[in-house]
Amino acid sequence: MQVDLNRLLLSASFILDFIEMDILNDITNHGKRVAYIAVKIGENYCLTSKEKYDLMVFALLHDIGAVENLESLSKRELEKSIGHCIIGEEIVQQFPFHKGYENIILYHHENYNGQGFFDIPNDKIPLFSKIISIADYFELNYEPSNKQSLVESLMSEVGTKFSQDIVDTLLLLMKTEGFWYDISNQFILSSLQNLKLAKYKKYTLQEVKRVTGMFSKIIDSKSKFTRFHTTGLTIRVEKMCNHYDFEETHLAKMLIASDLHDIGKLAISNKILDKKGKLTKDEFSQIKAHAYYTRKVLEPLNGFEEITEWASNHHERNDGSGYPFGLSKNELDFESQLIATLDIYQALREDRPYRSKMTHTEAMYLLKQMVCDNKLNSKIVNDIDLLFEND
Repeated sequence: MQVDLNRLLLSASFILDFIEMDILNDITNHGKRVAYIAVKIGENYCLTSKEKYDLMVFALLHDIGAVENLESLSKRELEKSIGHCIIGEEIVQQFPFHKGYENIILYHHENYNGQGFFDIPNDKIPLFSKIISIADYFELNYEPSNKQSLVESLMSEVGTKFSQDIVDTLLLLMKTEGFWYDISNQFILSSLQNLKLAKYKKYTLQEVKRVTGMFSKIIDSKSKFTRFHTTGLTIRVEKMCNHYDFEETHLAKMLIASDLHDIGKLAISNKILDKKGKLTKDEFSQIKAHAYYTRKVLEPLNGFEEITEWASNHHERNDGSGYPFGLSKNELDFESQLIATLDIYQALREDRPYRSKMTHTEAMYLLKQMVCDNKLNSKIVNDIDLLFEND
């Protein structure tokens, strides 16, 4: 599979934006801005094109461990948590995008004076960690209307958080008007893309599955009520696809779609996802938006056309009553119907804040009622009954 890594990584950065939306009630472009600033700083250190690309990868993903810390009250409190460094390092080590780097994310909050989460001396801190640290500090204090205050803040940290040379490098960047336009919310995405660090490599579907399997764990970690939802769904999808004798490539795409089907839920507040009472009309509208967000995250990825359809159609129904587009049976392929039906079954077999998990018999009663209402494919429902009756 030919994968545009820049697009895949930018999609990952949108995922982090979603997480930050839950913390800050806003999309901040934090990861994108840190990545752009880091690469621009890296240019002063004579990094090769490959090194600049790798730096961008780590900078985009530096806060990927934040999903386990969503109960933090603020972004700044999250930054003070050692957990997001440890979890983030574990996650990025699963990416097949880079080799030969260690502890970049783990040490991105270590200080020049040897004080930090791990008290690592300056000469033991990787250069990438140092660059990401100052770019992160800049972004957290970023206020275009008060540039002088940011300059003074950076200078006050010389010898403690940062070395003189890395502060001087950033201050030099800050002197140009173009830099401030580049990092604005309006232009940061195009600025990052215009760095022209794109790399292409033919990844096998199994390698892509490694990445999406990691994403699925991030998705499931968002709420205690969905800890095993995606994992459980993927297991069921695999069993059903084998029952239908899907060939290897077809199966791999289905598993990837299953891994990513709820990626849009990262944009939904846990206050809504974990609510025990009945959702308001507005809250339910926000819940329904997650399938649309899934589509928008996956759409830019070359080679993901079928995967995008199957993943983002998981709340569509054959009678056109589903969401977000109200697609009908003639517009939904078998794969979309299969994932949608299994998603319902898996959800019914799990605890939710508003109900306990159902037995197989109870879940099948509801699925068969939906068949009678022309919402689901009867063959798929009957096969679920056959394959999972002993679960």
